[in-house]
Amino acid sequence: MNAHAAAPPRDEASGRFVVNVGSSLVYVVLNTGIMFWYIPFLLKHLGVAAYGMVPLSSSLVMFAMIVCEGVNGAIYRNLAIDLNRGNLPAAQRTFNSAVMLTIAVSCFLLVPMAPAVWLFPQLFEVPPGLEGAARFLLAGSFFTALTFLVGSPFDASSLITHRFDVRNAIRSAVALSRVGIVALCFLVWPASLLHVGLGLIASALLGLGSCVIAWRRLTPQLRLHRADVDPHHFRPLLNFGAWSAVNTAGMLLLMQVDLLIVNALFGSTMTGRYGALLAFAVLMHTLAEVVIPIFSPMIMARYAIGDVTGVRRLLESAVGFLAFGLALPVGLLCGLGRPLLSLWLGPDFAEFDMLLAVLVAHLAVNLAGRPIGYLLTAHNKVKQQGLVTLVLGVVNIGLAVALALWANWGVLGIAAAAAIVWTLKNTLILPVYAARVLGLDWWAFLPRLAGGAAAVLGIALAGRALAAEWPPLDWISLAAMAGAISALYLIILIGFIIRPDDRKLISRLILRRAHD
Repeated sequence: MNAHAAAPPRDEASGRFVVNVGSSLVYVVLNTGIMFWYIPFLLKHLGVAAYGMVPLSSSLVMFAMIVCEGVNGAIYRNLAIDLNRGNLPAAQRTFNSAVMLTIAVSCFLLVPMAPAVWLFPQLFEVPPGLEGAARFLLAGSFFTALTFLVGSPFDASSLITHRFDVRNAIRSAVALSRVGIVALCFLVWPASLLHVGLGLIASALLGLGSCVIAWRRLTPQLRLHRADVDPHHFRPLLNFGAWSAVNTAGMLLLMQVDLLIVNALFGSTMTGRYGALLAFAVLMHTLAEVVIPIFSPMIMARYAIGDVTGVRRLLESAVGFLAFGLALPVGLLCGLGRPLLSLWLGPDFAEFDMLLAVLVAHLAVNLAGRPIGYLLTAHNKVKQQGLVTLVLGVVNIGLAVALALWANWGVLGIAAAAAIVWTLKNTLILPVYAARVLGLDWWAFLPRLAGGAAAVLGIALAGRALAAEWPPLDWISLAAMAGAISALYLIILIGFIIRPDDRKLISRLILRRAHD
């Protein structure tokens, strides 16, 4: 570690905690509102089978995101360490090398993307007459992935400077433009998947342009200079990115392959139904983003100066916050899923409440383990994490087919396989390995994860019991029931579960912001 490491970094993440969390909450509420309106809107205008092409194309693009996420993780890690250590020349070389690398990788990705778009109707079940529109939709999804990759070096600025308010404003504008363009097109012309693809392309361009503007404002010290492109930086970026991509590939085999299996085994109509329910899992991921990215730069900053104790405390608190925080919405979805689906998508979807429960029940535990991945990223342990995740991803495919066909569980087996394998990874493998890296007892993170799982079970059982006794017949009664359960849970959480050190951290973060 060089001389720049001697000075501790400014605690910007703590100082901006309230603003960052607040802006993330606004984005989550907006995203939730969009989801609740947009999915029924598309189902109504396109039909279930045609709508199924929307989540299916998104799942296919997520496999292109393997490379994107790998490169993005490498850029963020190296750039964050350079800037936190005050090494501006190194940061300048990392940034410019990253820009050149993302452009080159984007050109490389065009090679497999072009035939994938053309062969889309041959590889998957596409409703008759929608082949051309489905191709354009997939092309728009791929374009979104490429703009994300090219924008990665610029997007890193908002993360490193802890300006999540700026980042969330950009994401909100992108989400609104994507939906708004589709709604406007449906108003003027007959509804088509072509309009959905157009919305993806236009919103991706808006996002890329906004990231570039934010980069110029937030990190003016980073400039585009061709002379600062250092080929020697390509190798560490690619080496870290390659193993990060392996980890992402495994995660996608755990999180995204289920919709592809549903399409192959059960057809386009079931793909549309499954994809609609999968939106709730995506919503839980979005909700977790309120906290997860905020802890990431805090962990990285303390790692950069060798503050092992600070990293340990932050990680323990982050896991606890997520486990018990996500337990409430996850538990409510599991307990009140049947009346929710009936009111939102119609009585025909009510029978899929158990599928919804299986899709989301495990997320309180598994998303709570995400900050552990940041620790392993900081310690450059992505190789070990990536290999474990990839192996388990392959296991997930075999288990999904076995449960769906041989055990006759149908689509429920596909969802159950992902829940089983992902939970195995995030309870018995990665937390134990992370505890070893930090020099803690092997079970250090397990009590909080187990507590989150117990909270989900308790909330779900309460919701099921209340809904069975007093079935909610409208949105007001459903909201009142969810509110009553939430109030009781929060009383128990604040009074008996939150630990004193967590209370101190929350108070420090909030009071520091109030004094700034």
